[in-house]
Amino acid sequence: MNNELENYSYNQMNNIDSNSTTLKSGIMEIAKNHGFKDVKVNIHSQFGKDQIPMEVTVDGVSMVPTLKNGEKVIIQKTKNPQIGDIIVVKDPEETLLIKRLGNISGDKIYLSSDNNDTVQAFVNGTYVDMIAIEKWTNASNIVGVAKIFNV
Repeated sequence: MNNELENYSYNQMNNIDSNSTTLKSGIMEIAKNHGFKDVKVNIHSQFGKDQIPMEVTVDGVSMVPTLKNGEKVIIQKTKNPQIGDIIVVKDPEETLLIKRLGNISGDKIYLSSDNNDTVQAFVNGTYVDMIAIEKWTNASNIVGVAKIFNV
């Protein structure tokens, strides 16, 4: 049972759609499947009660000098960031984006980059000029706020 709980918890912490409620529910289900009744689950992380961390790897140079390509960042899964926070969002056109929260307007958020330089990248045998993604997206796409850098 311990290995099952450990594997489940690790997978849920790194699942962009999970939260403390889904994590607790899954843990209770595993315990019930092993004959335990009236299970109570408390979650405590480095961010506090019912707060879930998640590890994210920076992919790209759009947040240089703050974040570097390949750097690992620990985020706190939350839907309540503040303007200026570095956040992770699930983006319909991309996979995960790590950007600075530039603005909030209703249910929309503006993602900005710390590095606005044009960068040349070698793509399909050719150098291509690339610029950082800056755009509006739905606030519901927020996964969390970066809290621990250069892990």
